[in-house]
Amino acid sequence: MTENTMDPTKVLFVVGGMDIGGVQSGIMNFVRITPPEQVRFDIVVLSKKVGYHEAEFSKYGSVFHLPFLQAKNKYLDAVCLLLNQVVCYRKMKRFLDIHGPYDAVHAKLLEYSAPVLVAARSCHIPVRIAQSHVDRPDRLSAFYTLYYRWCARRIEKNATVKLAVSEKAVDLLFAPYGARIIKNPTISLKKLDPTRYAHEPHEEIRLIQVGTYSRRKNQCFSVEVLKALLDAGEKAHLSFVGFPLDEPEYVHSLEEKIRRLGLSEQITFYPKDADVPYLLSRSDYMLIPSLREGLPNVALEAQAMGVPCFLSDTITKATDCGLCTFLSLQIDPAAWAQEIINYRRHRGTDKQFVDMSSWDQREVVKEYMQIWKDH
Repeated sequence: MTENTMDPTKVLFVVGGMDIGGVQSGIMNFVRITPPEQVRFDIVVLSKKVGYHEAEFSKYGSVFHLPFLQAKNKYLDAVCLLLNQVVCYRKMKRFLDIHGPYDAVHAKLLEYSAPVLVAARSCHIPVRIAQSHVDRPDRLSAFYTLYYRWCARRIEKNATVKLAVSEKAVDLLFAPYGARIIKNPTISLKKLDPTRYAHEPHEEIRLIQVGTYSRRKNQCFSVEVLKALLDAGEKAHLSFVGFPLDEPEYVHSLEEKIRRLGLSEQITFYPKDADVPYLLSRSDYMLIPSLREGLPNVALEAQAMGVPCFLSDTITKATDCGLCTFLSLQIDPAAWAQEIINYRRHRGTDKQFVDMSSWDQREVVKEYMQIWKDH
């Protein structure tokens, strides 16, 4: 789009899937908030799976699926990862030749951002964006260390803009070249308003964890924290909101732990499309014992609702808007439970208000709009 025309800027998102998650929530807020006369959106999904958000996204733009090779077991992951670099480039190049031109291609991926941007550059897309949402693991195999360095070089050569939600997310995908830190537009202060919900008196400590059921999110640790609270003589309840993420063995181990510890009556599972603001209004504290994150949107949602968060210290401190306590996963879950007990004794369970204005999605979207149009 040039300054002399009134045509909207055309933006193509490229993602791995459109199920519920922080990346996907941000994309949906882009399309809901951005005036269609200014920006028009399409999206490419790099899998066959039809995600939760796709039906709504289709009201705003087109959804295209470009599935790639899928490894049948973990030993073929590396092979498929390398072969898919070629497959991804060729499919994206063909797609852009047919469906373009776009003013901006915005890749919200890890493994395949590089070939997407190479294809975009070969098709003369003026704005080519790579964005990282996940932080670097503490332990990364030699293969993946070399692989991400290779990706970083290709991204540096082909991207016009590099974005990340935290410094740790920069380290994974863009090191040693760096990237701009930018917020994800997931927080609606109009929707996340604790004053909309009546206070419900209760005696028990109400915990909540929101996220996919996976080793990375570490729900089993939260179960042990709940058990420690009960062993300490506290009344407590834990709510999980989420869905399995291709780790059936982890879900089984979670269910088995709950059964073995006799906690079925003290834990409630809610579906992925549950009313999270309402559940937060009924919760005292959020648990986020993740092994790694980029910047967890659920922590921002909780703080907007006045709910303090207890997070693993692997998570970026940029998450803290005033209601975060960072704890090590190397200490016993009982130590987490004691921190919660101490916090409750000193500060109570009344909702606490902090300034979240800089995180409001309408303000954040303005930054992205400028990036997409800046060509």
